Amino acid sequence: MSKNNFHAEAVIEKSMMALGLSLEMKTEVSLVRKILCEINLDDFDTSYLPMEQFFKDIVSEPQDLSHFISNIKLGLVIRCPSVVEFAELALEKRWFAPSEYNIKAINIAFILESVTAAMCNSYLFFTEYVEHIRSKEKDIGIDRQHVLKSFFKTFPGSLNFFGSAKAVSIDMAMVYFRVKHELRGEDVTPESLDLLYKNNKISFLERKLLSPLCNRDYCVCNDWLRINIYEAGVTEYKNQYKSNAIAAHVLSEDVFRHCHPEKYELKPVYPKGKIDPFYYSLAGRNNYFPVVDLSEEWVSLYLSWNMAFILGELNNLHYLFPKLLIPSLLCSESDNFIGVRIISLWISVNSSLFLNFNNIEKITGPSHRKEMAVAWGEINQRYAQILFKDHMNSDIAVLKKNFKERFSHPYRSLFKQITNFLTRT
Repeated sequence: MSKNNFHAEAVIEKSMMALGLSLEMKTEVSLVRKILCEINLDDFDTSYLPMEQFFKDIVSEPQDLSHFISNIKLGLVIRCPSVVEFAELALEKRWFAPSEYNIKAINIAFILESVTAAMCNSYLFFTEYVEHIRSKEKDIGIDRQHVLKSFFKTFPGSLNFFGSAKAVSIDMAMVYFRVKHELRGEDVTPESLDLLYKNNKISFLERKLLSPLCNRDYCVCNDWLRINIYEAGVTEYKNQYKSNAIAAHVLSEDVFRHCHPEKYELKPVYPKGKIDPFYYSLAGRNNYFPVVDLSEEWVSLYLSWNMAFILGELNNLHYLFPKLLIPSLLCSESDNFIGVRIISLWISVNSSLFLNFNNIEKITGPSHRKEMAVAWGEINQRYAQILFKDHMNSDIAVLKKNFKERFSHPYRSLFKQITNFLTRT
């Protein structure tokens, strides 16, 4: 291990202690039961044996978290220097403190990790989980077969226009996942869409929205990534987190300028590092997963930028932070990152909708959150400038000019981007 890694590991260990976390922790059965109820999984049944056993185990006895937390620590040390830098500042400022919600967050993360890993490795579990969530959404009046109706129905639960847009765009990404599974990774064609529609695998609306993908030159990840990054960046810009908005801009422009077309490969999807036997139990045949060739620098900045965004802008951090800290994402192979990210985000977005629609108490986060988010954004801006110079061969003056042009009318630009996505034919 390098000297920098030793230092980073020490910072993360001190941060864990300050937050009241340790490697000796176990899940709490009563807390797990409460979490499953809050996110409408208390009555979820699956025929996928590894996860059937998992759900039985977590509601019957405490589960050891040492391996799970060790993998989180490893991911932060080797992949997230800007997160480590922020953590060091937070320790100096005494921003970290123990909380019951830190304990709840670890329990949530443990559940989320297992569900995400299973969805990445088993199409059977993927479809069963999605169908369960769909049925729960219909109970509160959300029908994803009607995109615009769903957009406005999710508005009260997502609390804002852009949160609703995120739910819709990510939902279509999940439809695309399902279609590519059905096609065993082959290209989407008019003939294949017609056949899937005829066999009731997709709806008429889904066929319409997927039709542009028949163009093999179309870079699928561009629209979904850019909408989801820019909606956050616009919110940050308007709320005076401009340094972190610059990081969002760089991430989005990198995707726009360097299209990363996805491929579907037959592969298991495991985090790097010491692998728990649980992951091997998930392995199955015919597991097609999207592979997108993103740089480690992009992935690292994305993780740190999104963490700072969540800290500054959103409530219920104990539910939303875990999606970025689970080992399947934090320790992913870089080409698996986007696929894992879409799945973990989809799970978390829907969990948040259920929390809001069910009127679960909202937790507003630490008292110094604005100061913390501003400081973190300034760190991210420095890393974004490095990424911009290295990947786009441009200086900071060009970055500032592009940022000003994009955000001169941020809502208008984003609304146009969203409506083009929803209505493209």
